[in-house]
Amino acid sequence: MNWYKKIILGTARTLYHGTSINNYDSIKSIGLVPNTGNFVSDSYAGDYADAGVEFDPIDVTYATDKEELGKAVTAMQYAVSKLLGRRYHDISLDELKSYGMLVIMKEGEDYMERRPVEENGPLGDWQGETDNRYPTVEPGDYFSEDVQGPVEILVGNKMVEFLTRNGAWPVYNSVEEMRKQLLTIAIRYHIKQSPEQKDNIIKEVTQKVNRLDDSSVKENYKLYSEKINELV
Repeated sequence: MNWYKKIILGTARTLYHGTSINNYDSIKSIGLVPNTGNFVSDSYAGDYADAGVEFDPIDVTYATDKEELGKAVTAMQYAVSKLLGRRYHDISLDELKSYGMLVIMKEGEDYMERRPVEENGPLGDWQGETDNRYPTVEPGDYFSEDVQGPVEILVGNKMVEFLTRNGAWPVYNSVEEMRKQLLTIAIRYHIKQSPEQKDNIIKEVTQKVNRLDDSSVKENYKLYSEKINELV
């Protein structure tokens, strides 16, 4: 089975790419140019060196769909950390809002290949294969060797509003941070619906959120983020 066989759906998905605002002018005028950037190099070059294998991947543009929008935000946060000369986890939400940029490719699925999620490759999760053209493309990634454009760009408040609406903002570095925010927005939502039950809502929601496993925290955070935005 060809990993990179394109999956054609009835309606082509919109795709997303996260980067930093210093790339605004070039992307706006030219589009996304395939490139092996710092994010990919820093993630893979060390493993290749340890294995004694030359790291020389073909330049591609990476993207993700709305279901995994967090991947674009992760890439954006990394790009901002490089731009500001800071560690990845030290980037604040205000800095990400000020220096981050989300690139949107309408119907991008029609123009990019996708590696199927269910395949891990012959060497497992580490993509160190030397016999394929795209060793750094991970399961679920969209990619292309071609320039992608024209594109739409979101920055600042509009970017944050979009990411919040789709459960990818705020950015948290741990599930427990996300759990705390989930507790806040879930209580807010239910009190808005039934203000007379405030005390019971706080107690019941707190108990339920604290019992959630990690994956359920993420699922419910996205769900309640959408619900809160419907109320605003």
